Amino acid sequence: MGGGYAYRYRHEQVSASEAVKPVRGYPVKIIFLYGSWNRRCCSIVQEAEGLHYAAVPVIEKLHRGTELLYLTVKVDDDDECIDVCTRSLQDGGLEAPPELPCVLLVAHPPTNDNNAKMRVEHVECRDLEQALVDNFETEHGELPSSKATENLALSLKEAWSRLFDAKGILLPPQPKQSKRNIVVTKRRVKTEPAIRIFVAGDKSQVGKSSICMGLLGALLKTGKYTPSDLAYIKPATQCEAIQLVEEFCKHKGITSCVPIGPIVYYKGFTRSFLKGETGETSEDLLQKASEAVDTLAMGKKVVIIDGVGYPAVGSITGTDNASVARACGRLFSVPGSTAATPERVPVPVLLIGKSGVGDAIDSFNINATYFSHRNVPVLGAIFNKMNLEGFYSLENCKEAIDMYFDKFQPDKRAFGYIPQIPALTNARENVASISQEDQLKEAVKSADLFVEKFAEHVSVDAIVDAARKATLRYIQSTTSTQNRETVSGTKRPAEEIGVTTLANNNDQSKHPRIALKSATPGFALSREQIEAMASASGAAGG
Repeated sequence: MGGGYAYRYRHEQVSASEAVKPVRGYPVKIIFLYGSWNRRCCSIVQEAEGLHYAAVPVIEKLHRGTELLYLTVKVDDDDECIDVCTRSLQDGGLEAPPELPCVLLVAHPPTNDNNAKMRVEHVECRDLEQALVDNFETEHGELPSSKATENLALSLKEAWSRLFDAKGILLPPQPKQSKRNIVVTKRRVKTEPAIRIFVAGDKSQVGKSSICMGLLGALLKTGKYTPSDLAYIKPATQCEAIQLVEEFCKHKGITSCVPIGPIVYYKGFTRSFLKGETGETSEDLLQKASEAVDTLAMGKKVVIIDGVGYPAVGSITGTDNASVARACGRLFSVPGSTAATPERVPVPVLLIGKSGVGDAIDSFNINATYFSHRNVPVLGAIFNKMNLEGFYSLENCKEAIDMYFDKFQPDKRAFGYIPQIPALTNARENVASISQEDQLKEAVKSADLFVEKFAEHVSVDAIVDAARKATLRYIQSTTSTQNRETVSGTKRPAEEIGVTTLANNNDQSKHPRIALKSATPGFALSREQIEAMASASGAAGG
């Protein structure tokens, strides 16, 4: 019985195909659809508690004696689950909305009505995850108290009224959405969660941030993405000055832009960190980076993650580019795993290389090896600032580099070769004497010109597709490996598997996860204190 209320309820975690089947004795279902990336509410919905506390007062007032079945479905369990969730009602699916998590109110017609179809109504609620958390934290049976829970209760009431009349009789279905909308819904659910791409360089000042800007602009130019579909973040940085990519995002309406992330290598940071004076461990910093990227990725299709310097930058504090790429990947769950938290897919890396042939490939390989050694997949490269003429012209280098990848590394590729743009040469020096407002206008013009050239010479669709496939391959490989271990009863060493949770990253890194403690528990210096002492000692950087 449901906590003293005049209706029965029970809860089950089921597949999508089970969720659409009628259950004797339970004509009404509340189905919670979520993905493995919705970690904030996973534990709560698996107990159905948040939904239970929200539905109790609402359904009891609307129709006493209703018997409810709570079902939770993880949409990305497998391809069949995705298909059932996105399939239309006419075809036996749930017609899930594009954004997850979501709540569906489902009603089955009386068993003697063979012509009637299952009815599904979307409980549209902004801040759904917050509402579930708030409901879970209230005392059993209390009325919702927060704004989020009030919105959920109202949405439940509205969905109920679309299904039943005042006497509790099932209403006929409303006109359905067009086939075109259903196709869009399918596409959007299948592209959740966001594709994450980590842009790294073979050295500082190779043009990583410019390439990130080019990727964002070129993706917009394809017409497949809106500004609200895209996001940019630089989780770790050595430079806090305003960058052109930030102004470009403002210019194009890409509001999800974080040019300075949670890890900042400010003056004096490294030595103070090693002494334990910053009050943070490597894990603390990586966790902040993880949370920043996860927050930014919600509701996006593509997230561009900008690296810092060359791959090993930050290794002295355990926050090098490979560690950040591992920490900032999308979450996924291995079926049957007993792990307390979901695992992460390392973000696939796109390396930015220099002009030339031999030196360009040698640099690519040494930097790609750094990531591969840490089980971070490398997609390939974009080669930047190519000469327009001569023996080392773009066309000559392109021919040789393409032959190299085809012959020796067919699993990777060069996604593009960007020429030097004469109009942008010394652009920063040329605007130094004009007003700040005019400088900004010139900067935006330069950005637009760069994006035009970038889109001509780089295959952005191929980059996104390669990142998507690399992510899925990693999930499938990890899942199949752990399933084999479960069947055989054996367990491979962690370094062979490449497990990606932050908790066991210590086993995966050649660089230690530094967890220094100061002599005085709870002692930490402020950034201002650290920088002041570093400056007094003659420090030039972090």
